[in-house]
Amino acid sequence: MKIRKSAIVGAIVAAVLAGSGVAFATWSVSGSGTGSALANTGQTVTLNAVALTSSSASLFPGGPAGNVYFTVTNPNPYAVKITSVAWGTPVSANPSACASSLISVDASAPTTGMSLTVPASGTSLPVQVNGVLDLSASATDTCQGNAFNVPITASGQQLP
Repeated sequence: MKIRKSAIVGAIVAAVLAGSGVAFATWSVSGSGTGSALANTGQTVTLNAVALTSSSASLFPGGPAGNVYFTVTNPNPYAVKITSVAWGTPVSANPSACASSLISVDASAPTTGMSLTVPASGTSLPVQVNGVLDLSASATDTCQGNAFNVPITASGQQLP
């Protein structure tokens, strides 16, 4: 019986040692390599004229410079701030009734000092910029109620 007990104890000790040997024999790994990322390409914002009603009319022949209204649409996944604009040559929406030569950008039209925040993938509320367009003193009655469009180029930056 003693031999049998010794054999059982020996088998248990061998099993414990074998089990710890299996645990000790697990493989370790490590490695290195690279990951990738891509910087977003900024998309241009779009400026759109606001449809106006007669209550927004600010131009009359020889009067002070009138207002321009627009919205800014930002397709980027981050907010932007518009800080300046450049005014192009305005045109009459109905040149046969009111010639484009009768409308011009005022010499004092504001171009800097703006601080318009446009949300990521969003559109601004309507923007009103005062003192931009002059209607000539020689504009006739056929210019009444006429709309004018002025190209606008905006500049700004991404907001953090």
